[in-house]
Amino acid sequence: MHAVQLPWASVPGPHYQARELKPRKPWVTVGGWILAAVLLLGGIMTRYRVLILFGVLYILTLLTQKDVVVTTRGLEFFYQMRITTQYNFWGWDQIVSVVREDKKHPELVALYFGMDNKAKRLYFTRADAEKIMALAKEVKPGILVKDAE
Repeated sequence: MHAVQLPWASVPGPHYQARELKPRKPWVTVGGWILAAVLLLGGIMTRYRVLILFGVLYILTLLTQKDVVVTTRGLEFFYQMRITTQYNFWGWDQIVSVVREDKKHPELVALYFGMDNKAKRLYFTRADAEKIMALAKEVKPGILVKDAE
């Protein structure tokens, strides 16, 4: 669904893609489409027209694609819907900490990126997490990079 060029496509250096810890199961997606159809039909067949709006919004949610990467610029979020896109960016100058937590998953570890009074938890492969922690130290020498206790 990458009809739009991703904002970090021209950024030199590595791009580390965040992973989903628990990808959406097929039955959940099918159930979502059924719910959207029920909402649309309910809005058409009853006097509660607001259900049509909820059905359309639910469909847009099902079609939304979220991409999150770590680059040499920082943490980059890009959300694509059919009607709009949204881009959020946390630069390395704003990020104050990167903390790794091993949640005993066979392939993935959690990295917590701290900024001001916010934190964002993302999952990466073990190898990528090591590289991201090294990148953080390289790009911002004073940053707190550690393992969770």
